[in-house]
Amino acid sequence: MPHLANGKYVSQADAIRQWWPAAREVLIETAHEYGSWITEDDLGAQVQHRTGVSTNQPAPEWIGRVLGSVAADAEQRGEPRLASLCVTAELRVGDSHPGASGLLDARGREQRAAEDRLECYRAFGAALPADGGTPTVLAPVLSRPARPSRSAQPSRSRATAAAPTPPPAVMRETTCPNCFMVVPVAATCRDCGEPLAA
Repeated sequence: MPHLANGKYVSQADAIRQWWPAAREVLIETAHEYGSWITEDDLGAQVQHRTGVSTNQPAPEWIGRVLGSVAADAEQRGEPRLASLCVTAELRVGDSHPGASGLLDARGREQRAAEDRLECYRAFGAALPADGGTPTVLAPVLSRPARPSRSAQPSRSRATAAAPTPPPAVMRETTCPNCFMVVPVAATCRDCGEPLAA
């Protein structure tokens, strides 16, 4: 749960109301340099430092809501999509990138974000190359290899068929008796640090 430096808890909604203007400032500063970008973790750290409102939650769990507010504000101001300057640890925009509505594939989403970043550099005064700059996809999305046709695959009998894969592990959760947040089962609560019941 978000908290102030004095340890007083604030609601997630109140924290986001304080975080998004700080995120906007950081993203505008990022846009001043052609080709620059910032990761979700770095943006989260800077936002918490500037506002004095901290959380133990990893930035990827809450930064999307902050970026959504930044995007709505930028759209209202008629500015380019600043949220495109914030990328995941894999150097991609998240699935909820504001400019990606209607784009179902990752390749189209990344191309749109690259175009949005270039518009941000132009709008916020970055020194551009002589050619005006080009949209740069930070981590190209690889296309899936073509699957061999069924006729090219050797036939196999039921006895030699591969065993079915086990279902994926499910994350177990519990409710913290101190802050009442639903958190992954662990020795201590990731939000308030209090011990969790075994």
